Order: sequence, then structure tokens, then C-alpha cells
Amino acid sequence: MKNPWQDLQPGILKAISKDILAHDFYWYLEARNNNPCLFYKIKDNKIELPKKNKLPSISYIKFVPASQDYKYLCVELQDKNYIDLFFEYCNLLIKASLEIEDEQVALNVFIKKAWRWQVLLSKTREKKLSQEKQKGLIGELFFIDNFLFPRFNKKISVENWFGPTGSKDFEFSKFHIEIKSKRSGSKPTISISSADQLEIIEGAKLFVAVFGIDKSDSKESFSVHDWCNKISEKIFNSNEPSVLGEFLQKLDDYGYSEDQDYSDEKWDIKEIIYYEVNDEFPKLVPTEISTAITNVNYSIYMNQLNSFKIAKEELEEFLDDAKS
Repeated sequence: MKNPWQDLQPGILKAISKDILAHDFYWYLEARNNNPCLFYKIKDNKIELPKKNKLPSISYIKFVPASQDYKYLCVELQDKNYIDLFFEYCNLLIKASLEIEDEQVALNVFIKKAWRWQVLLSKTREKKLSQEKQKGLIGELFFIDNFLFPRFNKKISVENWFGPTGSKDFEFSKFHIEIKSKRSGSKPTISISSADQLEIIEGAKLFVAVFGIDKSDSKESFSVHDWCNKISEKIFNSNEPSVLGEFLQKLDDYGYSEDQDYSDEKWDIKEIIYYEVNDEFPKLVPTEISTAITNVNYSIYMNQLNSFKIAKEELEEFLDDAKS
């Protein structure tokens, strides 16, 4: 590795070649401790540097606004043992904004890429999500976007999403939601993967939303990558951008990585059917199963569930009441 900080004087900016860059970046040594830094120059005085809670928090790397002759975003390495990795990391962040001329857009892309690497630096994924998992994730992100974000703030919406790790996909104090996804023309069954999924918890209502999702080449169809980006953008541009780290971590727990290529797999949501689960709803729950039985998996015929169907408006009305 060619160490760009090796011959730098502390406190002096060293410009990175402008031949291939749309924006001004500099190598820099922090005067207090000689820590290597990348400085991103903000030339437009109208652009405000992000507040601290809008910047990622990564082990050994600090993001801080700085001010000299111009405003800068400083990326500082706090452990020099990782200088080679930090150099590669800086180049990845710079590359993210190479072809973006608009300075505000480029800055946002730079920061969002840093947020993504907060998760990816800790673990990587090689395998793409299966088509079934893609549809399941799309269903959950649709519910977040269309049912939770309009009623709850971003922090509450993300914190109560347990799809990757919980027994139910969404767990609020007054209600639980289980999302099921299937091909719209497939056998009319929903698969239940554990005895806990349809267990009704005292004091909370339980709903199931079944999504019919098909592959599509239409302009209105979206990939799982499109959906993840859409929700990330809304969180980043909200009053609670710090929750973006938790959201990205949950995507990572799901097995999703933005470095995986989903461009050839786009999906249309054809229909959504809503059910309210009550004591009469057909199900297997822990209290009805012998403790000697484990790993419960079963399917339910949807044509036997007509009496439990509810309209979308009924679910929305309940959520409106639950938010107060």
C-alpha cells in the first residue's frame, strides 16, 4: 500500500488528484495525535454538514464536521494499526461520489455508503437471498413503509421489526403482525414455521398479512434492492437518521447485502389478504403441543380462513387507534 499520510505534516491538507474527482478530497494528519484522516471539502456554503446523530459510528473510525477555510467532513482513523484497511475504506467512500455532480447528493451518498459499511465491516455475505426470502423481505418492508411509517416514527417502526430474528415479524405492545408471502397463483396455503408464530399474547391482537408476489419485468416492479434503498432513504432523511444503523443491521441479519446483484429479479405485489387471528383461528401453539415435540412446521388452507378475513381499512383503523 502506498501510504498517503507518510510524509504529511500534521494540520496540512494534501489534495487528492482532481483529474478523476468531481469533488475535493484531502489526506490529512490530525495535529493533536497524528491520526490519519480523509477530509471532504464542502464548497457550497448553503450545504449544512450533518449533525452527529446522522453520522455512522464505526469501531476505530470517527466522523466529525470540521471547519478551516471551508467546511469539511472529516473521517478519522483512531487506531493506526488499521491504516492499510482505512486507506481502502477511504477510497471506497470517495468512489461512491465520483460521478455525482450535485454536491448535496454526493455528500448524502458518501454518508449513506459509510452507514452501509458500518454493518459490512463486521460481517459479509456471499450468497444471495433465495426468491422466497426476497418475497418475504419485500412483504415486511412494504408493511413498514405503508402501515408503520405513516403512523409511528422511524425509530419505533424499526425497533419493533423482528422479522429476521423474532418469532413474529412485528411486535408492538398492543398488536403483533405476521407477514406471509407466496406466488399469487400458487396453492392457496400459508406456511407456518414455528409454534410461536400464531400464538396470541395476552393484551395484544394478532394479525396475518398474506402477500401475493410475482416476478415481473414491468416498469412498476421493484427488486429487493430497490425496496431496501427506499426504506433507507426515508430513514436517512427523517428526524431519526441514527436508526439507519439498526435498520441496516437487521437487513444484514436477514442475509441481505447491497453488494449482491438483484437487478434481474424484480417483483410485483399482486394482492394482500388480511386476517385477524383469534382463539378459533386454526393453529398449533405451544400450550396445545407436547413439550416432547419440537420444530413445528405446518400449512393452513386459506380457503378455510374466510371467516377471519378483515378489510385493509379495519387493520388501518386499529393501527390508528394503537398509536395513541
